[in-house]
Amino acid sequence: MTQTVAVEGNTTVERLRTRVQGRWGAEPTTVILVVLFIAAAILLLYAGRHLSFFYDEWAFILDRRGGGLGTYLDAHGGHLVLFPVIVYKILFATVGLRHYTPYRVVGVAMHLLCCFLLFRLVERRLGAWLALVPTALLLFMGSAWQDLLWPFQIGFFTSVAGGLGALLALERPHRRGDVAAAALLVWSLSGSDVGLAFLVAAAVALIVQGGPWRRGWVVVVPAVLFGLWYLGWGTSEPITSSGILGAPEYVADAAAGVAAGIAGLSSVWGPPLAVGGLVGLIAASRRRAISPLAAAAVAGALTFWVLAGVVRNTVADPTASRYLYVGAVFVWLVVADLLPGAAPSRALLALIAIAVLGAIVSNIGVLRDGERGLRTADDSARASFTAVEVASRLVWPGFVPSPGDAPVVAAGPYLAAVHDLGSPAFTVAGLERAPEVIRAVGDFTLIGAEGFGLLPAAPHVTGSHVLDVEAHGGGRIVAMGACQELRPTVPLATIDVRVPVGSALLMHADPTGAAQIYLRRFASVFPARRFAVLSPGTSGVLRFPVDRAPALPWQVQVNAEGPVELCQP
Repeated sequence: MTQTVAVEGNTTVERLRTRVQGRWGAEPTTVILVVLFIAAAILLLYAGRHLSFFYDEWAFILDRRGGGLGTYLDAHGGHLVLFPVIVYKILFATVGLRHYTPYRVVGVAMHLLCCFLLFRLVERRLGAWLALVPTALLLFMGSAWQDLLWPFQIGFFTSVAGGLGALLALERPHRRGDVAAAALLVWSLSGSDVGLAFLVAAAVALIVQGGPWRRGWVVVVPAVLFGLWYLGWGTSEPITSSGILGAPEYVADAAAGVAAGIAGLSSVWGPPLAVGGLVGLIAASRRRAISPLAAAAVAGALTFWVLAGVVRNTVADPTASRYLYVGAVFVWLVVADLLPGAAPSRALLALIAIAVLGAIVSNIGVLRDGERGLRTADDSARASFTAVEVASRLVWPGFVPSPGDAPVVAAGPYLAAVHDLGSPAFTVAGLERAPEVIRAVGDFTLIGAEGFGLLPAAPHVTGSHVLDVEAHGGGRIVAMGACQELRPTVPLATIDVRVPVGSALLMHADPTGAAQIYLRRFASVFPARRFAVLSPGTSGVLRFPVDRAPALPWQVQVNAEGPVELCQP
């Protein structure tokens, strides 16, 4: 049961069509669609130009480079990720880890494919002009920035594209269409568990269509294949009573999140938008039997949200950016199928255009905020990886350089991956040009990676090299052979010295006061967190091992309460 809206009778539309067809030989909606796709691709590629491998991608990099069956079929976060693994392995073999843009191009291309398939489905119900509305809003849905900017989400895109393609194929009930639908459902399930929602949607579409039961193989075959994978490689997610009882609230929150996300507004707008949209759809569709597509979309959305609420309620925020995209696709299918078939007036079209433009502008702002957050985490992880590469001769293989942004990455497996595929980290020169906060992360990680500390030393050791003093304050510097003694004239004196790698710094604190020690190497200012404390009347030594940045010295700052002697042996 489909609806086609004839808006071509509008004289303005007719003039536009005649003009565009005369110049380009194409329908104006086709031209607009192509322009929207190109604009979205350019925007997304530009927005993510500074990004690199992030979080879950490292599980693929470290664990999926082998050739065994488990490499392809082992679950990731409970999901079958066969197709994403194949894509990543192809990219590993062709571009390695030095270039992230090809990964992002694949992600953007999958997003465009999902939007095109959505357009084809809703075009049959709304007509080409109105079908541009949900397509444009999905293309620029910045609230789903995790999906749009992070190539790892091709798993979700695979499930959405395969599911939409299957629903499209089922609308033409013939043998080839059923074969295509079954194949597309298998592809959908190979990307992520989101494919289960589309499997249910396809089953409901077949039931509502009322065709012969022998067409049931279209969903049975993909379901059996998925079940076989689950028995062999799947993981059981914990199902708790709180998850089951909380599922209705989770579904309501997820629907509200999608409503706010489509509009590009904060979550506080979600509930009124969702309730208003639901009331409007009920009013618009009253006295009409529900169509196969609408029933399928409702079933798919509920399956997706209920499964997330029951199985992953403790780790999956219902309004998380990566979940909004899938929910929006189902919502647009329902909206397109339940709206009345009458062509809107010019005034209504103008209001729709203004609302769409406002939502797109707002969503672009959300996309920019999401990109900034990703970039901060990404730059922090890359700075930590640079430090590991600098300390590669010294670092403990189990050392985790970035526990917050890349908790699965340990130094040993990381360096092995870099050896095989190239490095995604900053170069030493690149880290020196990075923002100060990122350089400070590199210093903090490097200190941990090289594992040195303040060691006890014998007192009264003389120096054999002239100490390189960069600055001092709050006291006098007195030469004592090759050593220097800082004698405070105020309660806390400071001395900054430069020490080359492969050398050491000896320090002796006078019994009258302690000395606090700070280190930096990439950063231009010393951190607020001190490295060590030299107790009154004690001696210590810092030994700076030779690493892969021999030309870059260490900077040491000593804040002294009493006289402190410094020597470079």
